[in-house]
Amino acid sequence: MQSLSIPTDPLASIEHHLLSIEQRLDQQSIALAALRDELADANRRAEWYHVQFSEMLRVLARDLHELRATLICSVVSEGPISAQVIQSLLRESPGDDREVELSAQPRAGNRGN
Repeated sequence: MQSLSIPTDPLASIEHHLLSIEQRLDQQSIALAALRDELADANRRAEWYHVQFSEMLRVLARDLHELRATLICSVVSEGPISAQVIQSLLRESPGDDREVELSAQPRAGNRGN
């Protein structure tokens, strides 16, 4: 049993199906464009957050260095201090500088465009 909307003429039926396919392609093109816009927006937000996080890490590293300097000054002002104590106060963990370097590098992400 045929639907009432599909013509009985074979050429008219083909034309009807082609129009239906064209409409679906248009709908899919619109949906794809919307997804591309969402992806571009998500990439912009991710990049912004990356920049903000990198800046926070840079500030934290600077503050950590200042804190170490302040600690050394306060210990030195209390009296004599051994070289070992100064070395332990100056010692940074191996990952301190590496983490700051990694956070400052631009992220290699898939732009999707």
